[in-house]
Amino acid sequence: MTHIAEETPVQLCELLACKEQRAKTQLAWLRTYGVPLVSFSINMPGPVKLNAVSEQIFAQGLAALEAICHEQGWTLIAQQIHHEKTGPEGIFAVQGVSASILKKQMMHIEKTHPTGRLMDLDVIDKQGKSISRKAYQIGRRKCLLCEEDAVICARSRRHPLQALLAKIEEMVHADECCH
Repeated sequence: MTHIAEETPVQLCELLACKEQRAKTQLAWLRTYGVPLVSFSINMPGPVKLNAVSEQIFAQGLAALEAICHEQGWTLIAQQIHHEKTGPEGIFAVQGVSASILKKQMMHIEKTHPTGRLMDLDVIDKQGKSISRKAYQIGRRKCLLCEEDAVICARSRRHPLQALLAKIEEMVHADECCH
């Protein structure tokens, strides 16, 4: 992968097209495998979604997902990983677990892993319904820089992009020294 490709800004229409393709893939996988799915992407602010930092976070999340499946005796019967300019993402078909237990474990990664706050580990049940955090009385995610709802800060662009990216770098490097 070239450095130029890693630093390519993404347009909104590209993000929306990616999201639409992801939904189509999920439906196809549900028909094919008939087990809960994990859809994994990275919460990366700004126009550049694929870079060394997002790749590092994705690798950490993938390792955490594989470790939990191994520990619990669940089987990843299929996986597909993409490294497009819209950011690294993957879809995983997980056998041997209910969607609700799988969601609890994915929320555990998001909450306890040093870079988990930057991971978006969505779970889709066998009927195609996305299991939300709200179903577990867990509120929306907090901003990386303050205690406000992350969505509100993002929409209002409350914080400069450079401050958010610096915080993400700090989180990634803090994880490096812990391992």
